[in-house]
Amino acid sequence: FPPLLLFLAELVCDAQPTYQWKDTVTGERLTCQQCPPGTVVAQHCSRDRPTVCEPCPDLHYTQYWNYLEKCRYCNVICGEKQVEVQQCNATHNRACQCQEGYYSDMEFCIRHSECPPGSGVKKPGTPFEDTQCHSCPPGFFSPNSSTNPCQPHQDCEQQGKVTNVQGNRYHDTLCTSCRLGRGNTTQGPAVEDDDCEQAMIDFVVYQNIPIKKLKRLQQILERSPKKQQPWTRAAIQEKFRTFLTQKKEQHYEVTKELLDALHIVKLHSIEEKVRERFLL
Repeated sequence: FPPLLLFLAELVCDAQPTYQWKDTVTGERLTCQQCPPGTVVAQHCSRDRPTVCEPCPDLHYTQYWNYLEKCRYCNVICGEKQVEVQQCNATHNRACQCQEGYYSDMEFCIRHSECPPGSGVKKPGTPFEDTQCHSCPPGFFSPNSSTNPCQPHQDCEQQGKVTNVQGNRYHDTLCTSCRLGRGNTTQGPAVEDDDCEQAMIDFVVYQNIPIKKLKRLQQILERSPKKQQPWTRAAIQEKFRTFLTQKKEQHYEVTKELLDALHIVKLHSIEEKVRERFLL
């Protein structure tokens, strides 16, 4: 065992970094031991004495084994939108990174990008990388610009309801407990029920209506000016649905107004579908 211990001790000794130093008195070239992190050389070694190290003062550091005569100053200062993640200490300079919601680009902290409607987060942003987005796959949707993943469509059958509007990547599947179709002709119009009137609104709004006619339909019912903001189809549909739902809750005759507007815009096939589907 003693020979093995001696061998290990030699390995440890050999592992400590060294440097070459010329003795200023004798002119002799010496192999000196370096100082560990957090210290610097106070006195270089001589033939009779090993290197003397001293600790770094406040706000100074050395990160590696070294033979410096002065510690380095902690010169990093956190900038705008940055937070300190490593305090200045004897062995490390201060370290900063972008705060939550931002990432580093060309030494500036830039806000993470939001994924557009119909897309969700594939990989969340970090302090070093922007958000990565992808188009929502079948069965998932994202209605707004956000930094969230795509959400799954709801299952109407699990809720004991039927599917009124099939979801796409921009909106959820819309369910209803309204009875759809003609069924028993002795029954009254389905839209006399509040849930059915909402189902009718949803059914019309999310039909594949040409965008010009969809805008015209919206203008008639909202009594808004012809010149509108250049919104996407999904944005127009969401705004239109919100408007009609509010009108319904205020007890306006939404059913009649909607059917009249469909007739004016010459969306006769959709008007017929609505009448047949909701017993009108």
